[in-house]
Amino acid sequence: MTRYRYGALLVAVLIVYVFLAGWTAVAGYVWSNEAWFASPAFTLIHHGYLGTTILESRGTWMEGIDRHTYWIPPLHALVQGLWYRLFGFGLLPLRYLSIVADAVVLLAWYGIVSLLTGNRGIALLSIAIPATDSRFLQFAALGRPDATCAAFGTLGWLAYLHLRERSLPRALLAGNALTAASCLTHPCGELYASGLLLLTLYFDRRRIGWRNFGLLAAPYAAALSAWGVYIMQVPSQFARQILGNIGGIGTEFTGVNRLAGVTSLRGALRALKGEYFLRYGVPFGRYAASAADRAQLFALLIYTLGVAGCLLTPSLRNHRGYRALLGVGLLEYLTLAILDGFKSSGYLTHTLPLAGALLAIYVHFLFSKARRAQLPVLAAALILFATVQFTALGRSFFVTPQRWDYENALAFLRRSGSPPGIIAAGEFAFALGFDSGMVDDWRLGYFSGRRPPFIAANVIYSGWLEHSATLDPAIHAYMMRLLRDEYRVAFRNSNYTIYQRIGT
Repeated sequence: MTRYRYGALLVAVLIVYVFLAGWTAVAGYVWSNEAWFASPAFTLIHHGYLGTTILESRGTWMEGIDRHTYWIPPLHALVQGLWYRLFGFGLLPLRYLSIVADAVVLLAWYGIVSLLTGNRGIALLSIAIPATDSRFLQFAALGRPDATCAAFGTLGWLAYLHLRERSLPRALLAGNALTAASCLTHPCGELYASGLLLLTLYFDRRRIGWRNFGLLAAPYAAALSAWGVYIMQVPSQFARQILGNIGGIGTEFTGVNRLAGVTSLRGALRALKGEYFLRYGVPFGRYAASAADRAQLFALLIYTLGVAGCLLTPSLRNHRGYRALLGVGLLEYLTLAILDGFKSSGYLTHTLPLAGALLAIYVHFLFSKARRAQLPVLAAALILFATVQFTALGRSFFVTPQRWDYENALAFLRRSGSPPGIIAAGEFAFALGFDSGMVDDWRLGYFSGRRPPFIAANVIYSGWLEHSATLDPAIHAYMMRLLRDEYRVAFRNSNYTIYQRIGT
């Protein structure tokens, strides 16, 4: 097949991806942390500073976040600010930024796999798989920093691999500059920085020399210096927010310790097991109630067989390029397993393209080695895999109970006059307004003294209400009294409970 035809097929894959991701962005439910990540960029473009104004911070580890957003690296907010200047502010523009970033991720992965395998067909299949996977599309269409982080990181890997034969110094400088930008976008940038270091040692450890070590470190020093200028405005708040976010919001409403995997050997083993059965098992339907959703486990099985096949087949395992991908994959799996006890499925943005690449390699190997009688069996397995994948896509477009619950809760608030200054889950800010005075405060005014006419609570609020009995009994007792004596349930569905103050 000619280069022109591969190029045409690549464009076709990207068009399909953009269509599916755009539909997902419109149909998907709204996440609270989309609003948390959008708030500092909104404040920047309207008020000139990076403040997260919709989160109540008084009395917590987030103290001062309304003026200085230190709990997350700043680059995603800055990129958002530029994006909103061009396309306007809102939930869909925020999500479209992620869609564009993940299109860059797919293009970068096409280049990476082409360089490592020498086979454009494998590279094309490797991106077609995640481009039509409902899990990848769901997180590609979320207004979180993960897609932008992945775009910088994968471009860093591609830059290094593309330039290393021509000029190793340029390859090191360009690759590490991009992965440093990834680190300034989200902590998962460490996956790309450490992955680039692994690739560098794997391919060029004998060529680096002492003179080039400065090129490895200089981009990260520059990135930290740039962030440091902002940090030095209020360094005490930076320390408090960064350290607080290690446990942070996730621990407060789940009771899970993010770093449980590093506390003991048993914790590490549990983390390695949970990495597969929770981070991957949950979004692939392991705990789903419906048979249609549980059928997605077949897709997880195919991904698993692809990775295992590359690992266990000597000719694949010993291939220089394939082995590099396996090494990076092992590094990512171990890093996320040990350092992220929450097992956030949002991080599949970083790992599914790699799993797709290994699956594409194994599929190519099987078809190249199969006898004629085995081809129909292989084809049937792939057709079933595609059927399961597109069934999941259809359900994600048309069966959206969380989105329906959100819209019904929002309709209730609007019928009530959309009162300003309420306590509400962050996602309501996109509809009610980031300058409406609405605040996301799952402590229900314990520190602020706020007593709004309505409290619109989501599952984060109910999780905090449950776990605060252990984490902070005084706040728990206060919230129980407040909801019993001063508020009544005015609206409830599976994902939201709206409390109305008695007498309003």
